Amino acid sequence: MYFLGILSLAVTASAGSRASIASLNQEKWDAFNSTISGRLHNGQPMLAPCFYRYNGQSQRPGAECSTVQKNKGASESIVDYFGGYQYVNWASCQSTGQSCALSFFLNPDYITPLASQCYQGSVPSKYVDVREVRDVQEALNFATENNIRVVIKNTGHDYKGRSSAPDALGIWTHNYTPALKLEKGFVPEGCSAPVGDVITFGAGQMFGPLYDFAHKNKVRVVGGTSQTVGAAGGWLTGGGHSILSNELGLGVDNAQQIRAVLPNGTYITANRCQNTDVFFALRGGGGGTFGVVMEVSTLAHPDKPMVMARFTIPTLNPGNIEQLISILVDNAEKWADEGFGGYVYPGLATGFYSTALLATSKLSEAGAREMNITTVPGIYDIVGPGATSLLSNANNLGAAMSSRLIPRHYFQDQSSRAKLSSILYDIFRAGQTNTQIPVLPLQLNLVAPASYKLLESDKPGGPGASSITPVWRESLWHVIHTREWDGTTTSSPTVQRYWQATHDAMRPLREFTPDSGAYINEADTFEPNFEESFWGAENYARLMEIKRDIDLDNLLTVHQGVGYEEDDKRYQCYPDVAV
Repeated sequence: MYFLGILSLAVTASAGSRASIASLNQEKWDAFNSTISGRLHNGQPMLAPCFYRYNGQSQRPGAECSTVQKNKGASESIVDYFGGYQYVNWASCQSTGQSCALSFFLNPDYITPLASQCYQGSVPSKYVDVREVRDVQEALNFATENNIRVVIKNTGHDYKGRSSAPDALGIWTHNYTPALKLEKGFVPEGCSAPVGDVITFGAGQMFGPLYDFAHKNKVRVVGGTSQTVGAAGGWLTGGGHSILSNELGLGVDNAQQIRAVLPNGTYITANRCQNTDVFFALRGGGGGTFGVVMEVSTLAHPDKPMVMARFTIPTLNPGNIEQLISILVDNAEKWADEGFGGYVYPGLATGFYSTALLATSKLSEAGAREMNITTVPGIYDIVGPGATSLLSNANNLGAAMSSRLIPRHYFQDQSSRAKLSSILYDIFRAGQTNTQIPVLPLQLNLVAPASYKLLESDKPGGPGASSITPVWRESLWHVIHTREWDGTTTSSPTVQRYWQATHDAMRPLREFTPDSGAYINEADTFEPNFEESFWGAENYARLMEIKRDIDLDNLLTVHQGVGYEEDDKRYQCYPDVAV
């Protein structure tokens, strides 16, 4: 059993001074590979088999080129490639323009492989295909002994580049999927009382199969919208929001036990009864920072009928979008108190229409029909009790993202609501200009735990406290602004311009909500004052103490994570944005 010691140590080695992967001789790699049953591989970009030149060397396009051409925009296929990322700019070196991407507009694309060459970009040059806990332990020990950089990757859904890094050893957890288990009356290890029913799953478990398992067993679990997001990785360690969060809380509220490999290779069990500091850090402290999560036990809630409201509104007329945003803001408190969670996309697909999916278990079908949205012409559908439909993202795009949590009090008086509506509409309009593909310029996510009652043990200072920003507990909305571009657009000045515009567009909302923060998993990669924004001063101070205690040499570190060192070469491919 592992227990935290006295928190008096400091980081002794700068992560920026680590050795290059290339500096290790083949004998070392071979010896390491033998300890992990041959699971060490060379990392390459997903689309590399289609190119005639790769990293400066000539090659013949591989037989699998036709497969990757077909799957280049399919989320369910991208996850099966170590070098596959949901947004292709995170496989690229955005600061130099070196990448390995095919066109979003051409399918198949036979022109780019002839006109351009494929570069390694930010794809780690070697990786371990994890199949058992020991693989992770050996990988971390090898990285420590040889002073090399490490990056943890699951499905490639990370939107801040934390699962890619040049010249690093990747730890790929996607294929660690032990059989799902429904455990009735679960008693966490070291505890004396049951916490309820749970489903226990492994590091590589995706939400799609998890939802299918839950449905078959007549239970519900809190999880993400995309079926291909990993349930145990960055989603959970960053907080984890859901369409069910209003009623059932965030992912961190539902996690009852986590087993993880710490940076020193120790495999520990963390819950509300033991290793509570690690439990605190892994539930909100951010992915790739405190350990490699191998197993999670999350609450399995009794199945319950839900009423769903879906609407599609033609909004080619900008005035309709402005009116829609005002209606949404004016009704935010009412709908939150009625239990609605969900997602609204004003001006989806270049402004031609807006769409939404909202759900609640607190209203009847008749009650849901009283929603005050029908003053805008459109198509509305109140669906009776049933399961939530899931979205599956697919693209071959680069993207920059920024976001903000909106606390409840900004919805409580007319003047504040009018100002908020105006700012949101301006963000939407900004996303419709000076960008290649204005598909999702604004997302209004009703995913805060507005109706959820936090357990006494999980309040600040309790053994079950999580490290997410306290602003989550006060908010109604999580607002996202996104700019997307074709993956073959790699010019460093152009990509930097998109990032800067994305960052700047969120500034008025930051200034309007100075007491708020952001959701780390979908935040601006260049978030100002990120320590306060992601965690709050008190949580960050505790996280830093834990980090110093369990990761003395800062082996596991990510951009704007706890213990972030700006000079670390993991971040050399990030664009240059003025904050």
